[in-house]
Amino acid sequence: MDSNQFWRIIEVTFAPTREEQLELFRRELEDLTPGELIDFARLFAGFKFAAYSWDIWLVPWLFQGGMCSDDGFDDFRSWLISRGRRTYEAALVNADDLVEEIRQVEDPEFELFGYVASKTYRKMSGEDFPNLGLQHPKEPSGGDWLRPTLKDRTGSKMLNRCVVFNEMGDEEFTVIERRFPKIWELCVERGIITRGTKQSPPDVPTPEQIAATIDPNLEKNDFAAYLKAIQDAATNAYKTKDPHQDGRQ
Repeated sequence: MDSNQFWRIIEVTFAPTREEQLELFRRELEDLTPGELIDFARLFAGFKFAAYSWDIWLVPWLFQGGMCSDDGFDDFRSWLISRGRRTYEAALVNADDLVEEIRQVEDPEFELFGYVASKTYRKMSGEDFPNLGLQHPKEPSGGDWLRPTLKDRTGSKMLNRCVVFNEMGDEEFTVIERRFPKIWELCVERGIITRGTKQSPPDVPTPEQIAATIDPNLEKNDFAAYLKAIQDAATNAYKTKDPHQDGRQ
């Protein structure tokens, strides 16, 4: 399977509602052979990894009022792929061009879309996908508008990259307003950003403060549980209420 076949499947299953889209997507994947389904999953992962960039991540973070966790950005990239090739490729060139697409939805995340291929393969073969031979990038690409000290998490116990956004200051917001005018104006329009006032990240604890709330003995006795505890604490700490969330479907 090549990229043209991949995008054909994505685009012929696009539908007015997510429920319809998931059903059409599932049916289309069920017509593939197990080998073709593996190829599809490998392409899906590759496209998702290619969209792992600070520029693209900034768009849902701003749109959702300063809230887009690492898991949320994973789901956002599934949504991005679900919108089709033209939207996806335009976002890679200029993330700011995503604004018109985002205006059409209430919630630009699509977690379930990312699970359809693996569930279909398991139903078809009785097994999980084999190793696809791909590795998720360790760091998002781009983001030259971020201070290097923000992106460098050396020494930090926080694995979540989303904390970088919460540590941005006037230096970043000044550049963002100029570099991403469409998403900036949308946020002003929706009251997420107030024009004429200095922007600042949400008043949340630092990564180090969050890590300090975790039992240090857990790190020595059960490192996996320690990492999970930090991730859970970070998720709770960085949750902020989206002023436009009420009433969303």
